[in-house]
Amino acid sequence: MTAYEIWDQINHFIMNTEIDEAVCNTIRKLQCENKDNEAINYIKNFFKCDDETANEAFEIFKKETGSPPSPQQIAHANAVAREWQNKPKCPTCSSTNIEKISTTKKILGGAMFGLFSSDVRNTMHCKNCGYKW
Repeated sequence: MTAYEIWDQINHFIMNTEIDEAVCNTIRKLQCENKDNEAINYIKNFFKCDDETANEAFEIFKKETGSPPSPQQIAHANAVAREWQNKPKCPTCSSTNIEKISTTKKILGGAMFGLFSSDVRNTMHCKNCGYKW
């Protein structure tokens, strides 16, 4: 088996049944932990190839997948995800394009339609679907 055939196998997410995980995930984890020799040995043992072929396959893996994210990139991605999760969303369409119904609009709606005004009893309005809650 050549290094490119090994890369093709890794790239198609073959599973290691002993650890019930995709081979590419295991190699990536070892790469992120700067355990290149262990990653090469893993490839060598899993695909039953020689050292040179395993090393070539690992080099192809690194070239094709790029370098692992830095701790700063991971922290930034986590911060963006937390910010997105904490944004209020419309319960109907999950849009974040919403606005608070102003007190002035509530007073005007109450004056015109009394308690039948939907603005009086609700606090938010979705600009996408128009739902009020």
